[in-house]
Amino acid sequence: MANYQNHVIDPTYFFDAIEEFRFTYDWYVNSGKSLDDYGRMTNSYTKKDINGSLQPQGTRIIQKNEGNIEQVEYKFYCKSLYRINIGDFINYKDKWLWVTEYQDYDEWGVRECTLSQTDLNLHKDLLEYYKYLNGDIIIWLKIKLLLLH
Repeated sequence: MANYQNHVIDPTYFFDAIEEFRFTYDWYVNSGKSLDDYGRMTNSYTKKDINGSLQPQGTRIIQKNEGNIEQVEYKFYCKSLYRINIGDFINYKDKWLWVTEYQDYDEWGVRECTLSQTDLNLHKDLLEYYKYLNGDIIIWLKIKLLLLH
């Protein structure tokens, strides 16, 4: 049987450095897709806390026929124990940051990801879940059914 142990360096090597620069953020984990009663694919989310370091990468303009838009990107570094993935969101000062890329440096105990600021209205499943958590929607399923009619 092959031994696939890849850890030459202690996988907790950078944990102390991460702790020095970390803050706690609201993390909305994409916990899977499912079909609703009408056969539509919907995303499910779970709210958790994540400790890490969020680093702004600047703003750039993207030119489109419909008009120019500004794209704001961040890098986020956390312990590799947090399995943050593409499709997850972090809420930072009422800015919704969408994970679009990640690098899992498990050798060093770090997970790095790229986040792009997005409009929550473009992600209806998360918007409904967020409203439900804040008490804006009392019965989540009932509101979904009302929106369909």
